[in-house]
Amino acid sequence: MESTLEELEHKYFMLEMKDTWDSSDYRYADELREKIRRLKEEM
Repeated sequence: MESTLEELEHKYFMLEMKDTWDSSDYRYADELREKIRRLKEEM
């Protein structure tokens, strides 16, 4: 199931609010940014 732009942006926002990130957080942030960018390009 594909996430909506609003859901992805919320997930990214919540990730940014974390005090400390590990390597998996950086990878997840990259994935979220890429998905957000693709959805915005399709609009």
